Order: sequence, then C-alpha cells, then structure tokens
Amino acid sequence: MKFVEKYPKLADVPNVGSLDDSTFSVEKVIALNPDVVIMHNWEFMWCGDATKEALIRLEQAGIPVVFVDFYMDPMTNSTKSMLLLGQILGKEQRAKDIVDFYDQHVDAVYSRLAKNAGLKPSVYIETGYNGPETYGITEGDVAWGSIVKKAGGDNIAEPLLGNTSKAISPEYLINQNPNIIILTGRNWSTPGSIRMGYTSTAADTRNTIDAYIARPGWDTINAVKNRKVYGIYHGYCFSIYNSWRWKLLRSGSIRRSSRISTDATIREYHEKFMPVEYGGTFMYSHY
Repeated sequence: MKFVEKYPKLADVPNVGSLDDSTFSVEKVIALNPDVVIMHNWEFMWCGDATKEALIRLEQAGIPVVFVDFYMDPMTNSTKSMLLLGQILGKEQRAKDIVDFYDQHVDAVYSRLAKNAGLKPSVYIETGYNGPETYGITEGDVAWGSIVKKAGGDNIAEPLLGNTSKAISPEYLINQNPNIIILTGRNWSTPGSIRMGYTSTAADTRNTIDAYIARPGWDTINAVKNRKVYGIYHGYCFSIYNSWRWKLLRSGSIRRSSRISTDATIREYHEKFMPVEYGGTFMYSHY
C-alpha cells in the first residue's frame, strides 16, 4: 500500500476493530489513552446499537468522541467535517486550503449544471464489493445517491431506499432501465470484486467490470446498450474527494475515455495535499 510505503510506522498502528462487524474493542481504545476518538456518522445507520453502546463506554472512560460525515449528507457536511478535523489536529489552515480547493471545483460543476437544465438521466450505482454473483449495496438519498441527485440525475434507488443503503433486486434494476450505470471499486480481497485505486490498472478495472456487464438481463439495459457504464474509486464515498463525483456525473454523461476529465483535478489535489504520488485507476469509462 502506498501510504505504508511512505510512512512504514502506519503498519504498527494498533487495530481496535470495527463497529460494523462487531470486532470493535473499547478496551483496546481505552488502553491506548487517546485524546479523542473520531468516528463516521454513518456508523449510526449501519450499526446503531453497537455505536451507542461504544459511545456510552467511551464517555464513562472520559474519552471524547467526535463524529464526521462525508457519507450521509456529503454535500453539506464534507467541508464542515474537514474544518473540524483541522481544528482537532491543529491544522486549521491546511484544512481551509483543502476546503477552498473543494469549493472551487464544486462551484465549477454548479455553474455547468445550470446550463444543462432539463437533462436528467436515470442512474444506478452499485458497490462492486461482492463480485458479480451477488448484487452489492446501492444508496437512496445518501452518499453516492445524494451526489446523483445534486448533480441533476435521477437515482433509481431513491424511491425504494429513502435515505438508506442496501442492495436492490435484479428485477427492479432491469425494469427501471437506467441510462447510466456506475460501479465502485477498491483494492478489496473479495474474489470478483471491482479493482480500482492506487494499485490497479485500467485493465484490472475493465476485466472485473466485464463480469458485471455479463449478468443476466444487463444486455437489455440502456446504459449497457448505449455504452454508458463507468467505474469510480469507492474511497471517494467517505472523504472530501466527493467533489470528483460531481464531475463524474456532470451534464449527465462522461467523456469516452478511461482517463476522464477529472484526472487533472485529482492529480492537482495530490500534488497540493497528498503525501503520495497520484497513480493507478480512480475513474474509468468502460467503452
């Protein structure tokens, strides 16, 4: 992993587990004597009871907990969360610089969307974690789904899911016949999962997406027939990176290139703010 290569001590950071798979250990956290614990707001949706229990025990131990949100309401809370992290870490100016960069690029998308009134393509987004045999989660009016809505798209999952995230049935997807399909990928260990990120090539992404497109009935979907199937790095779903998601959806279409127009913006972001060089596959057009 690039970040461990840059900072080898990251490999020594203690693993305290995760709330969403019941491995989170309050005892390990207390033993580390942290000044603060930072959690994601989505923990309440996916594992609400475990989150509430952990909060009670951490408060009893005198450890403050701060929640950030880049997922549930990303277009409202991403910049707020980044500024809050800057305050906690004593990096206020750096956080402001990141937020200013973010606002600049989101405002550019707003400006472009204003010129495309009336265009409202239907969109389906799926987390490519499970492999093609099992449908992964999609989002209602949260995370990816809220970005679709803000960018002027019609999220086919929202009527079913509201502001939650879960998988929809193949029958529903095929019946809705979306104009655009976006599949998210990462460096997951699940066999058949969509490969994207720093260590993935465009060929890795293409090969794993191929099996999704070959699912029964997908050849009847407009997005497949009209060659509008795309990949996006799943890590963007939980960070300030979500401004690139806007660019992915702007104007209701994406340029036909495995290196989409957002490439230069992501590269610039890395040069200004990231400790590692930009490389790999983060945005992908399958055709």
